[in-house]
Amino acid sequence: MTTAPTGRYGFDAFALRVRGVDSALAGQEESIFALSNGCLGVRSAWEQGDPVVESGTLVNGFYETWPIVYPESAYGFATSGQTIVYLPDATLLRVSVDGATLDLLTAEVERVLDLSRGLVVTTAHWPEVTVRWERLVSLLHPHLMAARVEVTAHQSLSLEIESGWGNRNRERPSRFDPRLAPTFQHALLIEENLERGPDGLSFSVGYRTNASAMELRCECRHRAVLDGQLLVHTDGTATIFRGDLAAQKSVAIEKICAYGAAISARTEVSFAELAGEQSRHLEEFWANHQIVIGDDPPLQQAVNWITFQLHQATAALVDGSGVPAKGLTGQAYEGHVFWDMDVFTLPFVAHTDPPTSARLIKYRHSMLATARQRAGQLNLAGALFPWRTINGEEASAYFEAGTAQYHINADAILGLATYLDATADTGLLWECGLEMAVETARMWADLGFYATDGRFHIHMVTGPDEYTALVDDNAYTNLMARFNLDRAVEWSSQLAAESADDFADLAVRLHLSGADIEAWRQAAAAMYVPIDDARGITPQDARFLERETWDWNTPPDQYPLLLHFHPLVIYRHQVLKQADVVMAVFNLPDDFTPEVARANFDFYDPLTTGDSSLSPPVQAGVAAMVGHADLALNYLRKGATLDLADLAGNTGQGVHLAAAGGVWLALVRGFGGFRRKQGTVVVEPRVPPAWGSLSFSVMVDGAPLSIQATPEKVTLHRPGGEPVNAEIWGQMLMIGAEPLTVNRP
Repeated sequence: MTTAPTGRYGFDAFALRVRGVDSALAGQEESIFALSNGCLGVRSAWEQGDPVVESGTLVNGFYETWPIVYPESAYGFATSGQTIVYLPDATLLRVSVDGATLDLLTAEVERVLDLSRGLVVTTAHWPEVTVRWERLVSLLHPHLMAARVEVTAHQSLSLEIESGWGNRNRERPSRFDPRLAPTFQHALLIEENLERGPDGLSFSVGYRTNASAMELRCECRHRAVLDGQLLVHTDGTATIFRGDLAAQKSVAIEKICAYGAAISARTEVSFAELAGEQSRHLEEFWANHQIVIGDDPPLQQAVNWITFQLHQATAALVDGSGVPAKGLTGQAYEGHVFWDMDVFTLPFVAHTDPPTSARLIKYRHSMLATARQRAGQLNLAGALFPWRTINGEEASAYFEAGTAQYHINADAILGLATYLDATADTGLLWECGLEMAVETARMWADLGFYATDGRFHIHMVTGPDEYTALVDDNAYTNLMARFNLDRAVEWSSQLAAESADDFADLAVRLHLSGADIEAWRQAAAAMYVPIDDARGITPQDARFLERETWDWNTPPDQYPLLLHFHPLVIYRHQVLKQADVVMAVFNLPDDFTPEVARANFDFYDPLTTGDSSLSPPVQAGVAAMVGHADLALNYLRKGATLDLADLAGNTGQGVHLAAAGGVWLALVRGFGGFRRKQGTVVVEPRVPPAWGSLSFSVMVDGAPLSIQATPEKVTLHRPGGEPVNAEIWGQMLMIGAEPLTVNRP
């Protein structure tokens, strides 16, 4: 594993800057400098063609299917896998001078990811020529990407620019890692109907996946800006420009490419036009949504990069699409959507871009018919959302850590509740949200049971911690199930009170009765949550505290444990991939007293390997909540630099998008102290003295709430919308348009 050193990218707040070309870091930089918009993503392979690890373009929801083959199968196992497919890469703009391809390793090279403009800019200097490449993926037009190369001659020369179209990946190393996409033995894409424009500057081509038979058409248009004359040659999808260039003269080639099932984007637009509107869009975005840390330039840069990643993963999301675990920065996890989207990505989107978060709720709702079928396969009422999927079908072949994670149902409802807190959009609740809540509540009511102690128990489940599987009364699952049941009762009662006719229609359509709602109320009230009075903690599950402790002398090269130990070895020990109970504190802080929350953190933190990328941000947020200031900062820095320093050793496979969402939440919820408590806004900032200040803005009930905090005080105001009641360090106050400052008690 090659690790990018801290500071490799400089510390500009709105730019990542790298000088020189390091082949060993090529894969990491392809991910870190990748551009996307939620619909379309392009990995940042070098335009000159080498070094390269994994180039290509990803379109959200464009995938191949394949049969899951089990040596020993059983009823109800997942039957079909789905893998997002790399489409041809349009970023190759290879420059040759006097018949020789320019070598980046012999040039003075600087590459910049400009977070204020959404551009990747590469400049390379050779004695005879300077080349500047620019690229963008439009944050406003879902299907568009654009690239530009400008060559300036220092002496008279013969020039060739090859505009390529195709993937140029190295062969993937053969090693066991369940996080990687599978290697296919057949061609995934069938190219169809290549059509060239009469001038040779444009072409369109269709692609069809081999098994899933998905179809998508691509269009590419070139534009030359000349000081001299270049002749155009074509070779399949390659477009080659050749000619002579005099000293001190320049030539520029632009290419605008559209990817989509039904392309509506105009490829006649210029690079300058796209770059201009992108810059204006991001200027507004950063003015409204930057988290500003007072005095920590390295952390500020990392947080800005994380915020940019979250925004570009969703900015132009189209209807019917979710947010894959890696966004569109790599093929790892096969482009699947997990529960991470609902818990870690959706809160950022809900508080910065509510219309897009509504699309995510509708995407989850679009799976409901398939989720009902999946519940039926498991002899359950209601619906069971898939643990990992693209099209709504469960794609996990490992049910112990996949299907058994029933908590996905409650995670989806937590995402819905977060959206409602940010927007007060009861229209979407009545349109599709309540149906999700009803069907997930039905699943919980059927999955659990009343034992002789009169409590409601849920057995044989797996929580988020995949190192502890198929357990009884997993605390995270039971707490989240209770939350799910409570919300179903609350929202059903709200609709019945506000619109009896609409509720009657819903009741008929869903065969919903008052007895159902009362059963959910009783199950929630009787939900069993384990407690260990002696330790003052919440046991992770009914028998977790009985297990053997892990040997913490395990060598560092044996982590992550999942790659080096049989699951049964891991399952029988007190060792965590991520701390379920700590995550429950993070998601449901008001379900724990301060004393129990702190005791839980103190107990589980030493047992957590951090093999999950979600661990550092969750631990950072909860450490801040319970008063472990130094530890919180350490975990926050680890989470914020997870990809920039390649701490997990797999950034080259794509960025850890859910962890990015976790860092955003750790800052807003943990350090910023913002949360909702039974509908009330609560703000209790915990700003490290070393920072001096922390500022951010979040959407609350459809309008922004601005928070500027220091270690001693907090100032809040609501630039638009109705005033809102807020509990600030225990004081109930009304926050309106005029800034209100409250001193810390």
